[in-house]
Amino acid sequence: MEKIEAARRGKGLIVLEGDSAEQVKQAIQKVSTISAVEGNQVSFEGQRIVEGHGFGRDVNCYDIYECPDGYLLHTYMNTGPNWAAAGKTLQAMLNAAPDLTVAKRAHGELVKKNLVSMKH
Repeated sequence: MEKIEAARRGKGLIVLEGDSAEQVKQAIQKVSTISAVEGNQVSFEGQRIVEGHGFGRDVNCYDIYECPDGYLLHTYMNTGPNWAAAGKTLQAMLNAAPDLTVAKRAHGELVKKNLVSMKH
């Protein structure tokens, strides 16, 4: 399945890049099961619940997936390697994010969707 089609359906599909592929796969495996790897695309059990647009010069876009064992935040970067963070809860996932700016932006989107409170 192509990335665009997967994105329309909100299914778990990430395009891997060499410098971050292993880190992203490890994050996925903390909360889900990888169902297929085809070329540079990895499919996994999960449903996208947030599609975040890029901001600043560094961040292209980010997605949050609800997975069988928790949540996954994946970020496509314009500069530097892409990354992913996982956690059993949305807050644990945000706390695991290596980029505080992305975590704050993702938290704002989660608040808009009434998935977390403004307090955290």
